[in-house]
Amino acid sequence: METVFRVNISSLDKSFLSMLKALFKKREVEITVADIPSDETALLLNDPGYKAHLLEAIEEIKHNKNLTRFTGEEFEKYNKELTQK
Repeated sequence: METVFRVNISSLDKSFLSMLKALFKKREVEITVADIPSDETALLLNDPGYKAHLLEAIEEIKHNKNLTRFTGEEFEKYNKELTQK
């Protein structure tokens, strides 16, 4: 089993450790700690796949390609349909 926790360092306390112990029982685990950039764009640009996808999407916007347009009402309707699934 693999689980990723993204938490603020101030949230790490005894209860977090207890939760980990309950979740993984007596299994051996590996814990990796990484500083997460607060800028999500910077985080995406660190991954070559995400970076390529993001830059391609920017170019498509610049050239008015593969865009979907809708009114505010259409957006609200679509959003409501998605949240009811």
